[in-house]
Amino acid sequence: MLKEKVFLNQFTFAEQQVFELALDGYSGREIQLVLSKEEATIKSQRQNIIRKLGVFSMKESVKKFQHLEYESPRKLLQSR
Repeated sequence: MLKEKVFLNQFTFAEQQVFELALDGYSGREIQLVLSKEEATIKSQRQNIIRKLGVFSMKESVKKFQHLEYESPRKLLQSR
């Protein structure tokens, strides 16, 4: 649980909302509808998540979160 909190704390609240919906399998369009936000806003927040994690896609971001058990807390903190 601590690793998950450290991981998510690198995101703004809005980015956390987007990321959590992505974890649940929502598409960009579905996230836009659920959060009642403009397409450009969701796109920007998704790009921020991707940039902060140093990956190339939301799919890769989700995989990174799902494999937290293999990451050391120190490595997570260094990526911030």
